[in-house]
Amino acid sequence: MPPEARGWTIVPPLDAGAAAALLRPPRLPASTVPEVAVARRAAGSATPVLLAAPPGASRLLLARALHALGGRRGPLVAAVGGHPLLADIPTDATLYADIANLAADTLPVLEAILDDGEVWVLAAAPPGASLPPLLAPRLAVTLVVPPLRDRVDELPALAQGIVDRLAARTGEPARPLSDAACARLAAHAWPGDVAELEAVLARALLVATGEAIDAADLVLAAPPPPATASPSATADAQGAPAGPEVEFLLAELAHELRNPMVTIKTFASHLPALLEDGDLRGRFATLADDAITRMDSLLENVLAFARLPPPACEAVEFGPMLGRVLADLEPELAGREVRVRQATAPGTCYTADPEHLAYALRNLFVGVVREVPTHEELCVDAAANGVVTLRFAAGEAAGDRLRRLATPGDVDETSTLGDPTLLPLAFRLARAVLARNGGGLTVVPESGGATTLVLRLLPAAASDH
Repeated sequence: MPPEARGWTIVPPLDAGAAAALLRPPRLPASTVPEVAVARRAAGSATPVLLAAPPGASRLLLARALHALGGRRGPLVAAVGGHPLLADIPTDATLYADIANLAADTLPVLEAILDDGEVWVLAAAPPGASLPPLLAPRLAVTLVVPPLRDRVDELPALAQGIVDRLAARTGEPARPLSDAACARLAAHAWPGDVAELEAVLARALLVATGEAIDAADLVLAAPPPPATASPSATADAQGAPAGPEVEFLLAELAHELRNPMVTIKTFASHLPALLEDGDLRGRFATLADDAITRMDSLLENVLAFARLPPPACEAVEFGPMLGRVLADLEPELAGREVRVRQATAPGTCYTADPEHLAYALRNLFVGVVREVPTHEELCVDAAANGVVTLRFAAGEAAGDRLRRLATPGDVDETSTLGDPTLLPLAFRLARAVLARNGGGLTVVPESGGATTLVLRLLPAAASDH
């Protein structure tokens, strides 16, 4: 029976060395190392394994790697289409199937295969996908590969590993990726996941003429336009925090209010002594006034966020916009002796709501200025491809802290509402506003302790400016 009739086909075997490289960092996150070990051992007892990975993460390739290292004697077969004739699969085979695409009338046959325990089933599905009720309880062994957009910290090593492997195919020396190239890769949303990354790097390796692959060598797909919210759209669809994010936003707000409140409480508790000491009374009065001003500014910022209307996007020239924001923040920059150096080409435009973009930029600069030491220099580089970088030399600790604040997946089981690293609130508000305008925010650590804050904005169409 031809493959197109039986609905499955035999997949070529994979070399054991290549398989081992695919199942360890940097190709897979370090967190998957224990899961990979369990999945490999599952081959001996034909215990089914769920490959929870995006389609672009090369799930079939992962299945081939597990099959190569699992010690199974039979072939690896891949189900094709929604109605494969699973009953015809060899009993010693390993079956790869995208269970989200299987028709309902095929699932009982797959359940029977699981009952028999002779065929090793590697079921693929996107992370968090709803699984068929008949199969979900039986897929206890899971290998979870998060989307590439959630693996920003691992992206430089993953990308360099891909470049090295591609260069080895041609016998050419591998080129390193520049910091600018890594920053641009980190700013991309990667809708095609690792498969898209490999295609981008393969092309870059062909066109690069320097000793390193630079940002100009990378051709990335344009980000999708921001979705138009319907009248019934939720706050989350407009980029505002929702679900667990609300709890963390409120925790950050409470944390930022707590410090000035402590100052005022201390002032009140010392009132009897203050009445007798004029100098002490003056110092406490200044501290209390500063605390009240800080709380007032914080609440005004939150109110400004709440009052932002739905985005009305247009072409915004970035240089003048940034100049106006920095002029507004001059007292705070001068107070910390922080310099801002701009590298923005005249006429560089992005598609955004001007009020939204100005609000986000103000919050980002305020947040960074509070994190970096005095006498710091902030370098802003805006490119026409939609990427704006804000680079500073703050140490590794500040970079780690900012990365947790800016990364979309930072609310997880390891975070607690008492975690002091949730501050400052300005970053979460800025990120939410950028999301409303189809953009994003990422923090990328660099060699030498430097840190780059990457803003991803929608480039303006040539006809718009």
